Amino acid sequence: SPRENMLARGTFLFALAAAPAVALNVPVGAGAGTCMQARRGVLGGAAAIFVSQLTRSAASAYDTIPEAAPDFAEAERKRKERELVVKKETEALMPYVKKIEATTTAEEFEKAADEFALFVIGKGAIAEGVKVKELAGRIRVAYEALPQKGYKCPKGQEKRDGALCFTPGVGAELAFAGLMKQMRKYSMIQLGDFRKVEFAQF
Repeated sequence: SPRENMLARGTFLFALAAAPAVALNVPVGAGAGTCMQARRGVLGGAAAIFVSQLTRSAASAYDTIPEAAPDFAEAERKRKERELVVKKETEALMPYVKKIEATTTAEEFEKAADEFALFVIGKGAIAEGVKVKELAGRIRVAYEALPQKGYKCPKGQEKRDGALCFTPGVGAELAFAGLMKQMRKYSMIQLGDFRKVEFAQF
């Protein structure tokens, strides 16, 4: 502790001050070597006391480090709160997903996808924990099930067998791509406390 450190330093400094006095008490006629040995004995003893005090102080400080006990009740409360948020968020998104799944034409898909994209943008974020990848997969299935129109593949996208490319229509393509972009953007997970690192869920 600070008090023990001060006591140890005080002992050491006292020994330094006492060293000359010890030398004066050496019998008359004693050689310089004897005086030097007396001083060294005092200083050596003081140093040993100083080190011993510091060692005990450090050990005491180490032994008294407080242990942080985990608060399981608080952790469980927060877990339930997160589950409730995810449940409510999923319930808010599902009507839009189901509406897209019910579309049978490119025009219907385009309208439903645009509505969902605007809803996501208006929310500003999709809560972490919502199964966004699963929702995006369901939307893709609905998109790929739309009636397709064949057309000559553009340059650079030709197929080896010369087969046609297919599309449900430019409007549906743009709506699908735009919705996926917004879902990905607003479901990014931020990692790290000091440096912003984002993780895409799909």
